[in-house]
Amino acid sequence: MINVINIACSVYDSTVTRILLLIVFCVMAVGKGVLAQNLPDLGDPFRDDFSPFQERVIGASIMGNIRSSTSYVSDPEIADYLNHLGYQLVANSDAPTTDFYFFALINQTLNAFALPGGYVGIHSGLILESDNESMLAGVLGHEIAHVTQRHIARVIAGQGRARIGSLAAMAAAILAARSNTDIMQAAVMTSAALPMQSQLSFTREHEREADRIGLRILDQSEFDPHQVPLFFKHLQRQSRLYESGIPEYLRTHPINSERIADIEARLAKLSSAQVEDGIALLFVKARLRIYQDGPLSAIEIFKEQLNSQDKKVRVAGMYGLLCSSIFSNDLTVLTIDEARATLDAALRSEPGHPMLLSVEAAFERLHGDLGRAEALYAGALARYPTRKSLVYGYAELLLSSEKFKDLEKLMSNHVWNAEIRDSKYYEYRAKAYEGLKLKMAMHRDYAEVLAMTGNLVGAINELLSAQKATDGNFFLRTSVDSRLRELEEIKRELEK
Repeated sequence: MINVINIACSVYDSTVTRILLLIVFCVMAVGKGVLAQNLPDLGDPFRDDFSPFQERVIGASIMGNIRSSTSYVSDPEIADYLNHLGYQLVANSDAPTTDFYFFALINQTLNAFALPGGYVGIHSGLILESDNESMLAGVLGHEIAHVTQRHIARVIAGQGRARIGSLAAMAAAILAARSNTDIMQAAVMTSAALPMQSQLSFTREHEREADRIGLRILDQSEFDPHQVPLFFKHLQRQSRLYESGIPEYLRTHPINSERIADIEARLAKLSSAQVEDGIALLFVKARLRIYQDGPLSAIEIFKEQLNSQDKKVRVAGMYGLLCSSIFSNDLTVLTIDEARATLDAALRSEPGHPMLLSVEAAFERLHGDLGRAEALYAGALARYPTRKSLVYGYAELLLSSEKFKDLEKLMSNHVWNAEIRDSKYYEYRAKAYEGLKLKMAMHRDYAEVLAMTGNLVGAINELLSAQKATDGNFFLRTSVDSRLRELEEIKRELEK
């Protein structure tokens, strides 16, 4: 597990603790569900057990901090890929109905970690160094096992009466660790709740269990579990590239000869499978390469890929050059004619691939013909109606074209039909209402955006502004009043 589960601080931080409560009410609503009038009972914080509900509280709190960081990857293509891959594995876990959220962080170190409540983070460095999808799936399967076996909950529950302070320190230290390793180490050194040796022993036990379950998940999901020891060997080779000598993943997931022998013994009972990867991982790597290294550095890699003997690598190079041109808003990377020719060549190799259709439409929206872009978005969305990169891109086009009625219709459809609430859907619809000069509806949707990102005061202020507007019908006014009462109730509870 990531170092953060070893952090325990005896200092009680009421502000962070309140955030823990706030986030669960404002962020974790799923689908079209609304907040209950009566606040749920978190239970005695010093009980020996640690409930799944409490895990979601803590995980949502930490994710609120992570999402505000510049290292958090909000790219819809990367998020969709990781969650699609992750849920293939979750379906074959011990808890297939458990909610998970997989996300990437821009960080060159090779690391991955699980947080309470089913949040699994993967560093860009680890994804870029994964030779194939089975290797990456092996890491995700291991982290999924940490969550389904509730390893973090066991560690936190074992902290006894120090738990609340530990949770507050955990949220603060995760944020600090992203930019300053020394701060993380200081948090660990000041920890007083658990002896370090007992924490390490506990972690080794969990690692073995996560290995066992992760291998089974990988095999049942029809990936190649034999890639797991190859991944560790790959990390050991990479050790020579680090001044400290040990990649981050090996520090946070300590491996010894006993563990390796146990993994190999289990693999002896599993048949080796030749799994052919699709091209999606290569496309995701291209996008991460641009975010991590910058478009100029990434372009040189993409140009080299164009000369590869592997057709998929060549197409990934084409895709990377197109993305570089879009991300940097620079037509010197590819002219419009070169971009269109490159897209045509890529689509001949990967016909109808949604990531290519999305980048094709995005390029036309930013550099080419808006009418052509709108037709491309409409055609792609007819095939992939829930693809977020297409939804967001089409929304941007409608917004820039001031087609506010079309934008409102598009986003209302997604607001009401999305399986998981998405703050971007509410944000785009709020902008549509703003363009249509519908103030009550605009403020109501902006309130939802703020509530889902943890800004309770801002959300309440937006709803108060909505109440002052006079352009809403009876049902909208009732909705605004009801939502305001809910958020004010939460605010009162947090201020006690």
